[in-house]
Amino acid sequence: MPEISEPSLQTRTTLFKLRARQCRFIVSDGQSKTIFCGSETQEGSSWCPWHRRLVYARPSVSESSAGK
Repeated sequence: MPEISEPSLQTRTTLFKLRARQCRFIVSDGQSKTIFCGSETQEGSSWCPWHRRLVYARPSVSESSAGK
């Protein structure tokens, strides 16, 4: 698996400043306003490669064959 670098803190943004193709992973602690990662995303994803790796889990063999 290729090396993925952690997103820069400088890309972080609020909901109102969030634009298309910016990572929607919430990085704030919930104590103040909600802050999103804001790094560039790949086509068809809501998360940058770093956060996508954290939230996406491949189905296990038993889950993928359960419908057969």
